[in-house]
Amino acid sequence: MFSSVPPLPKVNSFVEALEQLIKQPPKRRGPAPQVLLTQLSDGTEAERIADGLCGRFSAGGRARIPYAQVAGAPSGPRREGVGDTFQKIEEELLRNRPSGFGRLRLSQYHLMCSIVEAQLTEGQPLVQAEELRNKCYEARCKDSRILRALEAVSGGEEPPPSIPATAWYWLRRPLLGLLPRWWYGWRNGRRMTRKGSWYRLWAELPERGADFFADARRLAGADGSSGLDQTVAVLLRALLADLQAACRHPLLSPWGRRRKHRFVLVFPQVEPAEPQVGQLLAQFPDAVEQTGCTGVLLVAAVPPDGGSTESYAEAAVTLNSWRVAAGVGRARVVRVGVEPSADDADAARWLSRFPEIYLEKTHSDLAPRLEAALASVAGATTLALLATYGLTWLLPEGDKTDCLTRTAATESAAPSGTGRIPSGKSPKELYRAVRAMIERQNEEADAAAARPGAMVRTVVYLGVPVTVNSWKEAMYSGAIPELRGIALAQEELNREASRDEGNKVWLRVRVEDAGERFTKAPAVAAEIVRELKREKGDEQIMGVVGLGQSRKDTLRARDILGEGGLPVIGTVATAEEMQRHPMYRQVAPDNRREARIAADFARRGNIVQTAPGKCAPAERAVVIADPTDNYSANLSERFTEEFRDTHRIWYTAGGDRMSHHPAQEDGVEWVQKFSEMAEKVCRRLKDEPRTVVYWTARANEFGAFLDEFNSGTECNGQLTALGGNDLTNAVVDEQRPSERYPRLRLYYAAHALPKSYPPNVMGENFRRQYVATYGSRDPWSNDGRTPLASDALRVLATALNEARQDAGTAAFGRGTVQAALVNGAGGAAGVRGASGTLAFGRDGKVPTAKRLLILHDTKRGPEVALECGARDNGDERKTWGPDNEFACPGD
Repeated sequence: MFSSVPPLPKVNSFVEALEQLIKQPPKRRGPAPQVLLTQLSDGTEAERIADGLCGRFSAGGRARIPYAQVAGAPSGPRREGVGDTFQKIEEELLRNRPSGFGRLRLSQYHLMCSIVEAQLTEGQPLVQAEELRNKCYEARCKDSRILRALEAVSGGEEPPPSIPATAWYWLRRPLLGLLPRWWYGWRNGRRMTRKGSWYRLWAELPERGADFFADARRLAGADGSSGLDQTVAVLLRALLADLQAACRHPLLSPWGRRRKHRFVLVFPQVEPAEPQVGQLLAQFPDAVEQTGCTGVLLVAAVPPDGGSTESYAEAAVTLNSWRVAAGVGRARVVRVGVEPSADDADAARWLSRFPEIYLEKTHSDLAPRLEAALASVAGATTLALLATYGLTWLLPEGDKTDCLTRTAATESAAPSGTGRIPSGKSPKELYRAVRAMIERQNEEADAAAARPGAMVRTVVYLGVPVTVNSWKEAMYSGAIPELRGIALAQEELNREASRDEGNKVWLRVRVEDAGERFTKAPAVAAEIVRELKREKGDEQIMGVVGLGQSRKDTLRARDILGEGGLPVIGTVATAEEMQRHPMYRQVAPDNRREARIAADFARRGNIVQTAPGKCAPAERAVVIADPTDNYSANLSERFTEEFRDTHRIWYTAGGDRMSHHPAQEDGVEWVQKFSEMAEKVCRRLKDEPRTVVYWTARANEFGAFLDEFNSGTECNGQLTALGGNDLTNAVVDEQRPSERYPRLRLYYAAHALPKSYPPNVMGENFRRQYVATYGSRDPWSNDGRTPLASDALRVLATALNEARQDAGTAAFGRGTVQAALVNGAGGAAGVRGASGTLAFGRDGKVPTAKRLLILHDTKRGPEVALECGARDNGDERKTWGPDNEFACPGD
């Protein structure tokens, strides 16, 4: 029966620090600590603390951590050579194992026990070494059913009298008897004398030619030279080595993964009867150093020895400092002074509140067994699948090398648009037209505000305007398609509000100019926040949508808006850094998801042409990136992590190009010109023809690179390129790479393909609404930025409607809208959008399993080569490729 820890002043801080050290994860541990509870005066406080710690290590008759309370005589038969102390340690460790720990193997310890107990006869050294090996093997056979069975089947040491039995004996004896014995001796001899082993260090064996059993003869009982100190030395070191090994390779064993805590050896008697205890405590630091043990903690009650001691509070500070200093070395020793004292109320309160060691998670014995069974089944299934795959590879079908184009579940998509400029209209005129459409909707919202029961609120759209008549800039910037998506969503949402004015909110959209590359966005955001502070009465501005580029100024604007209390919904920005604010969310999948899917697509899809009409997956990748662009740097980094066998080429547009620092960026080349970039890419293609170029730089630079590659290199324009989402359909249509570069195979990521491949009924409705407003041959009719912008406004409107409905007749504001967004707009089902279902979940910044397409650019238009993600409620694309043979990567 355990006693509890006596409530001495500050003992609670000491106990808590000690238990935190016990629970320290294996990879963060330092050398095995030694804690000596020094009884400074007459009393039993040190023994009571040690005994109370053991009481805290178990609950309900089952150990919570592996420990041994070394006191009293062992329960089993006495082993004179080993001694009571080590017998007791072994019994306690085997008895006090927590749930899910599994079997504790002490192979080196049992070997050394067999050696110190062996009684050798007089004889030559080689004969004695072989005799010692045989005795150790016989001791091992007592614990091993397999070895006992082999020994029995082998026929014993002497041949039987009959001639047939003798013939069978000589046939089976070498294989079933002598070979296992030899293997046992060779394996243990090699393990104990290899470089870095504790026995080699302790015995000071030579580097080559050391014979373990020949050296270990001096430890055997009949020799007489093995004293108490040598016995303790070898048994202690073997035990520490085995306990350290019990926590190694956790990934290979379901039991090993559950061994998270140190083994604790507790010696609760100040004056132990066994002399082995004193030797063990004295040799513990050297043993820890030689074995490199980190998985043990020793606690012992000891008499004073004249050395300095620490109080409970000082010892707690020392123990806490050991938790942050990992590595190997000598055992760290702390001596805690223990004296009688009156009970302390704070310590008693803490001990009663925490009567046992606190573990965040406990396991059951059944769980690892079930996991091992499942792993066995999975292993057998894997072997069967590998065998099937091998047969399939030996007998290939005709389509195994076919080039990947469209998915099996889709038809060829229609062209994105005409690729032509609308006759008689400039980009400025189209931009002003969509602004006028929004203003008309604002006027309708203002008129509705006069009606009883109707509620109108303002949403700010912050995006890049169209300020020039350059069609190249207009196609790239995305200002027109994105603002069109906002306008179409506002019209539809206000129509819904007019039919249910008691529950839904009318939207007034205010368009703000973020400037080229969002350079004006921070200043505009600051002005909006100042306007919020001047609001009187009900809050009117409920949030911001837009922020469609992942740039530094975009991040600054996001922070200003978020700190001002405005919820922000991003449209097509995908850099992960955009998500680092609690007020921000986005409707597009982020770069981590896109890079994971793109890397899987390149690694498994037949996209690199190896012969006419034949393709294969990419073996290597050249990643083109701009490290000064948040979007490009983030996407390239994530793809490099996922694909791994990559080489990066960095290019920065403009006059402020950075210099290359080879010591800081391994596997990176800087280029100054597109011609230099094209030459380096071509050189990589010659080294490995199955190389894909992953383009994460901006789309307006893609055409310049292709011009140089097509006309200025020896690769004759043969290239496979995989582009990020910045290569939108409209940009590809404007550049027409498949027409201009016939030997180019281009794949690129897209958030939507509304013209020919809508995901759900909302996508179909959006497509009809767009065609009715802008026509079917509009340049942006298949641009994914349009439905994403529409979805962004719909997500914010859903949160607005939920906030109003939750508030009832009371007022609601931006904080209520943010709370609705934190809880997940649309609830568990999410918001059904034109680009797919948007289910955020609680505090989600990006929709779960957001739909993403990878398109193959052809002369006929884009074809869907991959689709992954949620299309509609209960409809998620989880596979891709021919016959849907590949699983989509998860978030």
